[in-house]
Amino acid sequence: METSNPLLWLVWASFGSYLVWLLWTRYRGAVLQAPPPVRETPKAPPAWLFCEDGTALDKRVQWFPVRQGQRTVVGGLPRSSTDDTSFVYLTADDIQEDHALVAFNPQSSWYEVEALGRGEVLHNNEPLIPGTKSVLADGDTLDLGRISRFRFTLSGPEEA
Repeated sequence: METSNPLLWLVWASFGSYLVWLLWTRYRGAVLQAPPPVRETPKAPPAWLFCEDGTALDKRVQWFPVRQGQRTVVGGLPRSSTDDTSFVYLTADDIQEDHALVAFNPQSSWYEVEALGRGEVLHNNEPLIPGTKSVLADGDTLDLGRISRFRFTLSGPEEA
């Protein structure tokens, strides 16, 4: 078959055109009436605060999960979690009632830390002024008061 057959090309082109016309008339209404795709908000990765200072016998108690995509308040007042906030209770004498807030910012897709009260908060050994936010990256340190040191991490505890 050295030469092409124009009749065969015409038949296949007609079949393809008919198929496109059939699909267009059948599904045009559904395509035009479909709502535009919804843009999803970025999902927060799971994160933890690892307590570096302390002598816990059980390694699991050194890991504090951060509320994924929402708020986690670290402080000296024991409370139960709410719909959008979880609380980490610390018993050190220099921890304020609401000491620090770790929250996910969906606009930047990063976790941020904010000092809430008069208590000392150091982010990577730099003092954090109350009311200002600082972006947290994997491996950053948080010093709360004089004796509580945490490492922010996106890789959680190893399962034993």
